[in-house]
Amino acid sequence: MVKDLLEEHYKQHGFPKLASRFIREPHLIPELVEIAISDLKHPFPECASWLLTHIVKTNPELLEEFQPRFIDCLLKSKNQSVLRNLCNTCSHLPLIDYKESEFLDQLIEFIKDDSNKVALFVYGMYKLIQFTQKYPEIKTEIEGIIELKQTINIQPAVRIGIRNYLKATKSIA
Repeated sequence: MVKDLLEEHYKQHGFPKLASRFIREPHLIPELVEIAISDLKHPFPECASWLLTHIVKTNPELLEEFQPRFIDCLLKSKNQSVLRNLCNTCSHLPLIDYKESEFLDQLIEFIKDDSNKVALFVYGMYKLIQFTQKYPEIKTEIEGIIELKQTINIQPAVRIGIRNYLKATKSIA
């Protein structure tokens, strides 16, 4: 059913409005999550994960129970669109203990790896704010990565992500 919905709507201009249907009908969310983290062909994981980013911004509690599944996907997927969308989704959810050290390591890899898309860097930075608040000792490592990034010509979105991280962690010693 959800796959049919995605196929029917993904090329339409108002596609993000489809998120409101999942908010109204939360029983459809588990299937949407399954598609988002799946190995189905394009556009299904990309579209499903993109809808998750719209759901989490208005009703994060609907997705909290799925965060371990998102983390598992973030640890194994190579799909830049899905990684970006799930990282964005997780940045709106509270920090959880599930695979915490692996997830932290993966986020650090996301911000180190210049071959990743800009949005993955930015959303990785936003989730790292939560980790830095919990583990202040990682701030030095992240600031070191930021310093290296600033030695090259960085895109405006990267600059904003860095600024927001530094601002949010400024009071952390």
